[in-house]
This record gives sequence, C-alpha cells and structure tokens, in this order.
Amino acid sequence: MVKEYADKLANLVLIKGLAFKKGQCLQVVTAPESYEYARVLAERAYEMGAKFVYIDISDHRLDAKRSLVQEKEDLAFIPSFLKALPSEMVDEDWARVRLDSGEARIDNYDSNGDNIALISKARSEANKVYSYKSMRHDIAWNVAVCPGPRWAEQILGKGSTEEDLAEVLSKIMGFDGDYLRYWDELDMRNKERCRILDSLDIKTLHYKSSVTDFYVSYNRKRTFQGGARTISDGRVYFPNLPTEEIFTCPDMNTAEGHIKTTRPVDVLGTMCEDIVFNFEKGRVVSFSAKKGSEALESLLNTDEGARRLGETAFVDQNSPICRSGLVFGSILVDENASCHIALGASYPDVLKGGGVADEKTLEKLGLNSSLVHVDFMVGSDDMTITAESFDGRKTVIMEKGVFTF
Repeated sequence: MVKEYADKLANLVLIKGLAFKKGQCLQVVTAPESYEYARVLAERAYEMGAKFVYIDISDHRLDAKRSLVQEKEDLAFIPSFLKALPSEMVDEDWARVRLDSGEARIDNYDSNGDNIALISKARSEANKVYSYKSMRHDIAWNVAVCPGPRWAEQILGKGSTEEDLAEVLSKIMGFDGDYLRYWDELDMRNKERCRILDSLDIKTLHYKSSVTDFYVSYNRKRTFQGGARTISDGRVYFPNLPTEEIFTCPDMNTAEGHIKTTRPVDVLGTMCEDIVFNFEKGRVVSFSAKKGSEALESLLNTDEGARRLGETAFVDQNSPICRSGLVFGSILVDENASCHIALGASYPDVLKGGGVADEKTLEKLGLNSSLVHVDFMVGSDDMTITAESFDGRKTVIMEKGVFTF
C-alpha cells in the first residue's frame, strides 16, 4: 500500500465521492488485494463520525472455484442475511464505495463462464433494491481506483512498482495539487458542456470512424449529465472517481449499424477485446470479438435488456487518462479515456424532472431496464459524432475524438 495515496483517496472518497455525513453507516467493497486501502478508508470514516463500517470482500478466485465444482442448483444460492442487507442499507441510508484495482483481474483462474454468469445474476437479483435506488441517485455511492504492485507491472512494464502506478493515478485523481478543488472545477466544466448539449435539442447521433458507422436516437425528455450528482436531501457527490464522462440515455429501440470497441473491457471476469456489435431496431443482433466471445454471449443472455443500450457517453480524447497513453484494463479508468456505450440498465434521473419509478413507464419513454450495466469504450482519434436536432439542424459535436466546444 502507498500510504500517501491511501490517505488522499480516503479523504476524497468520503468528502467528494460520498458527501459522507456523521452518523452514517458505510459499506466498503474490495478485493482481498486492496484490503489495506479499504482499511484506511474505514479508519477515516470512523474519524468523520461513521456509525459502523462494513468491509465486504469480493473474491474472484473463490467465485472461479465455485463455478467449477458446485451443482447448478446451488450457484444461485444467496443466504437470507445477504438478501436482507441491501434493503437495510437503503432504509438506513448507508453510503457505499467499491474500490477498483487491477490486482483482482490479473490472475486468470480456470472457471466456467456460464456458471459465473449465474452467480453474477443471482447477486444482481439480491441487490436489486439497492441498485434501483443508486441508479436513481437516491443514495450516495462511489467507485474509486487504487493501485497495486502486479497491476503496476501489467500497465507500466516489468520492474515497475506500486509507487510508480500510484504516481500515475495521482495525476489522474488530482492528488498532485488541491484535489478537492480540482474536482469542483472539473465538475463546473462538465456542467457547462451538458448545458450546451441540452441546448441542441438532439434527436439523433451519428458515430462515424474507420471501424464504426452507428446511429442512435433520443427521447426529447432526456438531459445530459456528468460529474457530480445531487441526492434528494441536497448533498452533492461524485459516483465515480475518476470521472470525465458526459452521458445520457438513448431510446433503447433505435440503435442501428455497427460499432467497434477501442479498448478491452472486463465482462463477467473475462477480458474482451475488439468487439463489433451489430444493432437492428435497438437490439444487438450479432457480434464478433477477438477475445471473450463466450463471456459476451453470457452477458447478452442475462435478460432482454442486456441486448439494448442504457447509456451513451462522451469523453474528450484530451482527458488526462487518454493523454497518458495507457490502457488500464479497468472500466472505471478506461471509460474516462474514451467515448463509450453501455448495454443494460438506464439511469432514469436523466429525464427532465426525474421521478419516474416503474419499469413500464420507463419503457414507454424508451429507457432500458436490466440486471446489468456494462460499458464498452468506442471512442478514437478518428471518430466524428454528429448531432441532428429535432428541427433538422446538424451539429458536429466531436471531431477526431475531441469536443468542438
């Protein structure tokens, strides 16, 4: 563990990431490899007046073993106390943070992909109450990145250290300066871009590059969002750290054409690369992939919503993560280096006025519902994104992967 990084991360997550308040309870989800960072975060939470901190260990190795040796009828088993936890967390206004470190993804444990998908689906079902609230930003949640020694070598090369990776991540997180102010200023910039995009009254976007020719349309009631979000009690928090994206939710029935990924992505514990999705009437009808086809097939078969879009997001190629020239193999970091799309659930609070609760109403408005939400990076320095407004105006909003405003 790099102590200076851990201390700053804990402070940033609790103050900006969660807008943590005295008397709250906190869940910290971590892999075994990043436990020390979770402990520092928990200690800081207690210093800030936390009522209780629960560190929840997520172990990929055990899931892999379970997928190989367990009977199918046992794979979906979730004990009652774990099923009750999400509802209790919602009722008692728990904050939640998940620490993301590439350490957990380095070891390629033998596993059964179909069985991993069953385990993942059962957990998603059990967590549905909390997911429902978090997707609507009714409660504060956060995902934040921390370094690790083997991840450092994977990204930076043999002989690189955890301290080397912490230095790279520190620049991305703003830790080399006034990092609390850094995130406030970035949020102001993103909010201004959201305002401009909303003013365009966008009906359709056309993504065009050497490997992509893709169209998707939008309901007039949607808005663009990015950076910090506001909970119903007025507190402002950042769901992701880092974050560079400006996103909205498309009409799930409208995607047409083909779109290719430009960075690898972890799907159900498998790294997938060079994916081409083919869409018709909003639905993935076929795909190809250089790596990870089986995991992708399992994801798409989770439910009907897994084959439709829940999000489209803009990220400028001038983002600090993109400028680093590194591929991190972490969706949290890599999605903030590239424009991306997400298969699965939409964020309902992008609708003007918010307040939409039930899935049937969301479906009528074209917003997707699903047990999954997985981002796929599609941006590149040869991509142009053109918006067509409801009145027929066309505006190039990104040229060569960079915002035109």
